[in-house]
Amino acid sequence: MTKTIRHFWVAAALGLASLTAWPQSWVKLPFDTGAGTPVQQVEGVLRKPAGTPNGHALLILHHGGGFSFNTTQQYGEFFAQRGFVTLELKMFDVTSAAPPPLVLRGHMMGGLKYLAQMPGIQQVSAMGMSLGSFLTIDATSSWFYNHYQAGDLRFHKLVALYPVCWFYSEAVQGKAADIRIFTGMPPDHLQRLEGIPLLILAAGRDSYDALDANACPDFVKRIPDPKQAERTQVVVYPEATHAWDHGRNYSFPVRGGCKGRSDCTNHIISSPDTVEKGKQATLGFLLEK
Repeated sequence: MTKTIRHFWVAAALGLASLTAWPQSWVKLPFDTGAGTPVQQVEGVLRKPAGTPNGHALLILHHGGGFSFNTTQQYGEFFAQRGFVTLELKMFDVTSAAPPPLVLRGHMMGGLKYLAQMPGIQQVSAMGMSLGSFLTIDATSSWFYNHYQAGDLRFHKLVALYPVCWFYSEAVQGKAADIRIFTGMPPDHLQRLEGIPLLILAAGRDSYDALDANACPDFVKRIPDPKQAERTQVVVYPEATHAWDHGRNYSFPVRGGCKGRSDCTNHIISSPDTVEKGKQATLGFLLEK
């Protein structure tokens, strides 16, 4: 059952016709962590589309700061206003409550299955930020669909916002066993891929990637599957930092998580301009035939 929290009413919008209301509800959906494991539940905020539904559903996955950071709402509202059903998963509330990686991927599969069975939904895509972007990139792998028993069900398109691309350059070479986000996954999980269209929106000044604007393009060059490589696009925002959509400037130390497994300080600068560019790039990608 769902509990309707409130209805948002939006008057005039950004040079478009006035937007109508869209309802928001908290929902609980089942997930598991693989064959034979107990069924659990994860919560999320479900938004129905304003105006005419377009048949698209979008799963939105938050970053490692947790759901309480409230980064996903801006995307849920933006896409609901444009005809999408959106689901913002609350995988965990704060960083200290983050579950193991296989649970996080189970959440994602639970979101896919939940949205796919909704009336009127023709295709389900996903977007994620930082930690959430790791999940969207991993959802290109055949391992993901096999492990979570998806049958023929697949995401339509995937979007990764400011992923840590040195992680993935290591992972495609089978060298990521010591990187926590890949715990429990086979070392070759990125060797067999599904060819799902993937858009990477990268920060040109990402501290995790040592401010290397080529980190994500270099990862794409290493993708071993030609079909997946061909269907993967990268947009680099040269002056953007990691977490450009957090709404404030701050920094924190990172131990062993920066390029080459080094320590660094993650410097984050809010960039509303990059947020808007990212929304538009994602919208165009998702609606492109």
